[in-house]
Amino acid sequence: MSNTIHERIRQKLEETGQKMTAVSEKAGLDRSYLRKLFERPDSTPNAENLSAIAEVLGTTSEWLLARTDDPAPARSEVRAAPRDFPPREAMPSNVPVMGTAAGSHAAGAFQLDTGVIDWVRRPPALASARDIYALYVEGSSMEPQFSPGDLVFIHPHKPPRIGDAVIVQQKNNENGDIAATIGIFRKRNTDSIIIDKHNPTANVKIKRTTIIAIHKVLTVNELLGV
Repeated sequence: MSNTIHERIRQKLEETGQKMTAVSEKAGLDRSYLRKLFERPDSTPNAENLSAIAEVLGTTSEWLLARTDDPAPARSEVRAAPRDFPPREAMPSNVPVMGTAAGSHAAGAFQLDTGVIDWVRRPPALASARDIYALYVEGSSMEPQFSPGDLVFIHPHKPPRIGDAVIVQQKNNENGDIAATIGIFRKRNTDSIIIDKHNPTANVKIKRTTIIAIHKVLTVNELLGV
C-alpha cells in the first residue's frame, strides 16, 4: 500500500488512466499543478485543492493523506430539493443566440453573426442578468467539455478567471467582421492571451490588438443558481 500522498496520487493516476495535466485542469487548477507538486517531495496541497484532486481521482482526501485504507468516497443519499423547478412556460425565450463559437481556431472557420439567429429560454438563475447571450459550438476541438451543436450561455459582465471557459471575440478581417472562438482561459500578458483546446491538446495565442472582448461561459451550476 502506498503511504505518501505523492505515491497515492500516482497510484490513482495509474488506476484511472488519467494524465497529470487532465486531473489538474478538471480540479480547477493550473495544468502544471500536479507536475510541480511531484517536483517537491515534501509538498502537500492545501485542503481545498486536495479535495478537488481527490474528487477527480474518485477517492477521498483522507485516503490520499494515508489516514484510511478505504479509497472509496462515502455514499450519500440523494434527495430531491425541497422546491419545484420553474415550469417551462415560466422561462421566457428572450436570450438571443448570436451565432457560433468555433471549437477550432483556423482562420475563417468561425463567425459571430451581426444579428440574432435564434431565441432560447432564459435559465431561472439569470432572470435579472443583463446582456446575456448564447452561441452554438462549432467544431470538435473542445470535446468532451463542449461538443458540436452545444448551446452555451455567456455573461459579458462576469469577469473570467484563469481556468474558466471563455468566448474570445476578435476582428476577423479588414471589413470589421467579428469572429468568436471558445477555449479555456489560461494566461494573459501585455501582448496576448492564451486559451487551451482539448482535442487535440493545444495552446492558442491570440494577440490583444485583435481582441474585442473576452466573455465568461457560464457553468451548469451558474445557470441553475447552485
